[in-house]
Amino acid sequence: MGDTAKHTAKHTAIHAAIPAGIVLAAGNNERFKRHYGPQFVKQGLEINGQSLIVRTMNQLESLGCQHLLIVVGEHAQAIEELINDQYTGKATLEFIPNTMVERGNGYSLHLGLKKLFDHVETLPTPSEPEQASRRFCHLIMSDHVYDAAFVAQVQEYLHAGNYPSTLFVDPHIQQIFDLDDATKVLHEEGKLQELGKTLTHYNALDTGWFILDTQMLDISSALAKHQRQFGVSSVIDAYQKHLRFHCESIDQGRWQDVDNPAMFEAATKLFS
Repeated sequence: MGDTAKHTAKHTAIHAAIPAGIVLAAGNNERFKRHYGPQFVKQGLEINGQSLIVRTMNQLESLGCQHLLIVVGEHAQAIEELINDQYTGKATLEFIPNTMVERGNGYSLHLGLKKLFDHVETLPTPSEPEQASRRFCHLIMSDHVYDAAFVAQVQEYLHAGNYPSTLFVDPHIQQIFDLDDATKVLHEEGKLQELGKTLTHYNALDTGWFILDTQMLDISSALAKHQRQFGVSSVIDAYQKHLRFHCESIDQGRWQDVDNPAMFEAATKLFS
């Protein structure tokens, strides 16, 4: 863990597992539709016999998630049927419809945060680790693939406690399959400075795996009120302008975004 995360005394020490995860699955899959037709659902693509979204859900459950919120859009019914057919885990599931996917994946995140955190009370005391962990959630994109080593590093980071809102980043920039499409990150000793696809000065890449706290809902609510369209990156960028946001480097694990058929082919080779 970076020194900035270790020495931030104001953050409550967390020893209980984060009990909830938000999975964003409301995208229109436009780049896959051009190849496979309008009804194609990329979350159903399989690696080693397991669909992308169920693979992600199982990994979240392995970290202690007991409740999974899946934000769905145009292919809501197909995704729900896919999950109900393939997911055999014990976590409770909640499907959150996004009927305005044109507003961007930041709006999907807002819907998930609102559903999860609207009822959460103010900061708990340090003697309540389980309640403290409920101030946080995992956030993952349904079309990202991670290996066991990546998940193990997330687990190690969580066990150390004292974490703020966090983005897991990849410092191995030259190993990325499609750098032009990747979200770039600039951080200074673990403190997020900027992120976005068009950054020209950066030192890591966004892996799509986040830990977010309840205050993120305030940020997403403000953006939802004042902006018609916004992305997850916009929510994170607005947050870090007011509150500390940590970047944790993943040094050993592998990951791959699956935005188009070529990326899926690369992911299949990487994880098979």
